[in-house]
Amino acid sequence: MTDIINLMNDLLWGSILIYLLVGGGIYFTVRLGFIQFRHFGHMFSVLKNSRKADKAGISSFQALCTSLAARVGTGNMAGVAVALT
Repeated sequence: MTDIINLMNDLLWGSILIYLLVGGGIYFTVRLGFIQFRHFGHMFSVLKNSRKADKAGISSFQALCTSLAARVGTGNMAGVAVALT
């Protein structure tokens, strides 16, 4: 059983994972119509005009900062966990 797990680990953490991630990114980019490029200008216009918070919420810039902080923090913890194993 350990040999099977080690074999799967070696296969998945090799170059196959890189090809799967790049292939998945290309697939979703094409399937969604290059959405990350089409709405790039809109992203900056929303962030530029979002200094004022809504009455019952936070501004777009504050939401972006919170989202980025959560992603970086999660990546930091996951990176340490992978490095330790």
